[in-house]
Amino acid sequence: MNGTIAPVESDVTINARISMMAALVFRDPQNELLTLNMHGTTNNNRESTLSANWPRAQIETQYPNEQEAIFPLQIISVLKESFDTCIDQNGIALLAKNEKLLNEMKTLKSKGIRVRLVTDINEGNLHFCKRIMKYGEVFHKDKVKGNFQIADRADYVCYVIENEDDRKARRQEQPLFHITDKSFVDIQQYLFDNLCDEAIPAKEKIKQIERGIRSDFADTINDPAEIRKIVNNLLMSAKDEILLLFSTTNSFYRAKYSGMLNLLRQIPLDVTVKVLIQVGNDIHKDRIQEELGLGHGEMRVQYITKPLQTKILSIVVDQSTSVAIEIADDRKNTFEEASGSAVYSNSELTVSSCISIFETLWIQSELDKQNKVRQAYFQMFKGLDIKEESYSRRWKKQ
Repeated sequence: MNGTIAPVESDVTINARISMMAALVFRDPQNELLTLNMHGTTNNNRESTLSANWPRAQIETQYPNEQEAIFPLQIISVLKESFDTCIDQNGIALLAKNEKLLNEMKTLKSKGIRVRLVTDINEGNLHFCKRIMKYGEVFHKDKVKGNFQIADRADYVCYVIENEDDRKARRQEQPLFHITDKSFVDIQQYLFDNLCDEAIPAKEKIKQIERGIRSDFADTINDPAEIRKIVNNLLMSAKDEILLLFSTTNSFYRAKYSGMLNLLRQIPLDVTVKVLIQVGNDIHKDRIQEELGLGHGEMRVQYITKPLQTKILSIVVDQSTSVAIEIADDRKNTFEEASGSAVYSNSELTVSSCISIFETLWIQSELDKQNKVRQAYFQMFKGLDIKEESYSRRWKKQ
């Protein structure tokens, strides 16, 4: 090593599918260039070294606060196409607790920007991963280490994790490397794409974990008081999504008078609540809409116009647990009097069946709404004598 060049950072280890690479950054004080030497071993045990020089403007070292280091807000705010990130099992909790960052991710989703996140999903961070899944594609990879992001395939940001004691001794925050050199970013993008290809979707990993935490069950409950208790506990346990199907108008009002709607107001605002209600006419629909006006902030409501053959009240929470309650007598006023037996289950087959029924009816409700709007539109112009006219213009050359 030339005596005029001194190492300014320690080794940085990057884990990926095809290689393990160690990076050393050197500064040459004479020509103001930064040199990045990368030495790695590929899967076929062949060793290779990559060395490149960049102007200092293409590599920046910053010491931001811990939350901004995970997802630098200044980069997120100008994204146009994609945002890829690898984050360890501890960093995922910090991200999920940061409302400002989550709001930024929500904005990215609304703009159609693709967000991919790879992490190590386990029982301890399950709740945080479910929350982040609302804003992008989340993948699981065992033993993922480190935190780095690639923005629009052009900006690479690496948050270097140091030993806590060493950091306190140096009295400074953990460093963040920001690199914009195209050749380097292209390599990292390639490694990340391969990492994603090897990872499994978060939903699949979460199902594996939940099946390991508790065994499958499918219980038939006949006591109305016990059914009501199960429903209340299930609603309050929601972390991600609630699907509610009321197959009759009366079943909705009984749920309201039993206090179910009040429980929905206590659920965290980031939980999505989708409600399907069978109504016979617009008068009931308007009345129900008023009842739901003060409900959960993320509530979406659709109406079914045609009567359903099977009269049930079904609830699915976080796509993992369901309760399907038979309506024995729809003329009764109270939940306890009207309810028959209920099937309470976390079995994948049972839950999937409830989800499938709900989604089919939801799509049908959307189509009915579109047809109604279309008919109203045609009715507006019915009887109008609209003439077909054509216009032409001749352009003269100057």
